[in-house]
Amino acid sequence: MPASPNKERPFPLLVFYASLRACFRILNSIKVRGLEKIPPSGPLIIACNHLSVSDPPALLSFTALVRLPNIIAKKELFSFGPFRYLLNRWGAIPVDRRREGGDLGALRGCLAALKNEGCLVIFPEGTRAKGHKLKPKAGVALMAHKSGAPVLCARIFNSDNFSKLGKITIKYGGMRRFEPPADGDLKAAYASFSESVMADIFSITEE
Repeated sequence: MPASPNKERPFPLLVFYASLRACFRILNSIKVRGLEKIPPSGPLIIACNHLSVSDPPALLSFTALVRLPNIIAKKELFSFGPFRYLLNRWGAIPVDRRREGGDLGALRGCLAALKNEGCLVIFPEGTRAKGHKLKPKAGVALMAHKSGAPVLCARIFNSDNFSKLGKITIKYGGMRRFEPPADGDLKAAYASFSESVMADIFSITEE
């Protein structure tokens, strides 16, 4: 991952993100609101709902207007040499979604990015919702706790109609910080915080 994700902006990556933004603007008339809520520096977690495969490129390409984000990507994408080179160069962190008990290597990569003043984009639901309400994973709380990074909530609308050229909206919302529980029950606190983050996300309205 980049040594300083909030500063290093490889030119090919900027061109790539600019191309993505152009495609979304032309094909999906995408509207993005609240970019000014993204802090330009300091550790940050951006948490968003997940509707379709278009969510990561849409969210990343517009977040990159403010700062270069890191993202967790399934390890299968790293099996092809050119993809692996680009993904590593551009701040992607591989995760083995099949590993029981979670992928500690991916967690360490995320924490390293955040402790290096990076911006990490995650989808707390862990997979596409496909019209269902999913229980969020505890990872967003764990990373917020271990890194001290605030969580900026974002919501994407109508991206499940991406292939039908439906209009997409991305809206950034409020910030939330993890506070360690007084009773020391981290498991319950992680679950509660993750649920609160998802509630914050879905409280964001399109208009």
